[in-house]
Amino acid sequence: MCLWNRPERLADTLRMLDAQDYVDGIELYLWNNNRADHKYYLDVLRRFAARGSLVSVTLARSPHNVGSIGRFYWARAIAKIRPATPIIVIDDDENFTSAFVSQAQAAYRPEVLAGWWAWTIGEGYWDRTRAGEGDRVDHVGPGGSIMSAAIFLDDAFFTSIPDRFGLLDDIWLNYFAQRRGLSLSRLPVDIEFVLDETNQHHTQGYVKPEFFNFLYGQNSRPFLKG
Repeated sequence: MCLWNRPERLADTLRMLDAQDYVDGIELYLWNNNRADHKYYLDVLRRFAARGSLVSVTLARSPHNVGSIGRFYWARAIAKIRPATPIIVIDDDENFTSAFVSQAQAAYRPEVLAGWWAWTIGEGYWDRTRAGEGDRVDHVGPGGSIMSAAIFLDDAFFTSIPDRFGLLDDIWLNYFAQRRGLSLSRLPVDIEFVLDETNQHHTQGYVKPEFFNFLYGQNSRPFLKG
């Protein structure tokens, strides 16, 4: 599933998903926060002819911009039907290999939130290093991650995030998952970013550590063991 903010990237992502070597087939769920782009997305989907692993695409049009947490409304809807199913989250600024879905599924464990964008955090949110194999993981980005849909059956995920930090669902997801007993790990897949200059994280440099400290406490690292 994916939140979609970059219309020009949809066709590329459809091609990458259709080229996956995952034999069980891929169902893609898109969340669109910008009503003005909806016709464009529908036109792209109508023109795209899937010939490989992509078996279905479902597009939601939000009546207003709910932020990136919108993609997890899809996860909740899926969980109500198939609560134990794994979900993979991708971002619209990521390129991935044809083995991405298969590798993510092979690494999946229901008690783990695993992501490619994995970090070990020191004394604060920006005091961090990319986690390598076997390293402690304190934070993973949702883009390029896999997790059980069951966590989103908990109403508190959507109702307890403070309004001031409502756009920071990445930090909230990590905190919420750990508070519910999940562990974090690095997902061993190959992904590269594109269009980084348009990424919203450039405007969140100050508020991200504020939210992190609000959740975990000033100058503390989350859920350290040993």
